[in-house]
Amino acid sequence: MEDPMKNLRKLSTKFMIGLAAALIFSSSAFADHHEEDEIDVNDPNYNPDPTLFKGAANNPFFPLYFNALPEGGAENVPTEIRRIDLRPEREMTLYVEIYNPEGTIPLIVTPGGMGEIGAFGGFARNVAAADSDLKVIIWDRRNMGRSEVSFGSEPLSTEEAEDMHVLLKRLEVGPATLYGMSSGSRSNMILAERYPEQVAALVIAPLTGGPVAAEQLSREYYLKYLDDASLTSMADVAKTPLWQAYMERNTPDLQEAFLNQNVNNFLAAMKRTGEHLESFRSKTTLGMTDEQLAALDVPATLILHHGEERDFLHPIVHTRSATTLLKNSSFAITPTLAPVLDVLLPFVREYTPVMEAGQ
Repeated sequence: MEDPMKNLRKLSTKFMIGLAAALIFSSSAFADHHEEDEIDVNDPNYNPDPTLFKGAANNPFFPLYFNALPEGGAENVPTEIRRIDLRPEREMTLYVEIYNPEGTIPLIVTPGGMGEIGAFGGFARNVAAADSDLKVIIWDRRNMGRSEVSFGSEPLSTEEAEDMHVLLKRLEVGPATLYGMSSGSRSNMILAERYPEQVAALVIAPLTGGPVAAEQLSREYYLKYLDDASLTSMADVAKTPLWQAYMERNTPDLQEAFLNQNVNNFLAAMKRTGEHLESFRSKTTLGMTDEQLAALDVPATLILHHGEERDFLHPIVHTRSATTLLKNSSFAITPTLAPVLDVLLPFVREYTPVMEAGQ
């Protein structure tokens, strides 16, 4: 019989190693890159795009999703670009790209990070190229650069879910399968909870969770703005790296709309969203309680692009835990596009109702 104290010492050692790694990661890999003098372009975690979290460049899913090169005839995929006005239900117009607009199996792609179509459209187009029956719809969430700007009264992931609810009605698609990348999966899961009739299935790729993710993401994307006394106007906000990147993507009318926002509303949204995100540090995923996860009644598949423990934003243990909570769920590790498609295409075809041609 094994010595129980010996096993306890082994567990304690593993815990201390893990804790030390988390502390090192949070103090170095997640160092705030707001100030230019802190940026080291030789840092493997350095990410030149401020709309993605600093650690994303060193993450295995980065080359699969971000600025993906065209594969398998993707450059020839039919594309429709639309701006969808959600009024009167929502004071918002969303920028949308539809690949294979004549497709009959709707797949909605919600980008990750604080990213937008310019960064993640290549991946969505590659998926569309793999199956011409898929109507792949990728959308810019509010405030992401190509859609309108509005900070709302709820946490931003909830505002996004409500936007998507009206967007799907405007596009007359659904129930659809929702493909969410990291932060994009949060708004997708909220939509599935609030409006299950619109969601055929969920692809969570990858799931975000854990105390490091809760603390660092909430601060990097939201709470750090509350500590910056120089932000007294939206013009000041527009000079920060993240929001400057959004401004550069905007059309002149959207730039003006951004500058006309109330800076106090902006700061209130940053506080509300950051504190909301931070509150899920002990849960399986950010943005939903374990009870909410367990109550989701749609098929789900969870995708990670690695089997390693080093991803502190998308810990493999949290993905495994989520599969025990989500009904009818599965888990796959897919390091490149081909195995993603091997999982995704049959999953979408199995669970997504086929629309009438031309719908």
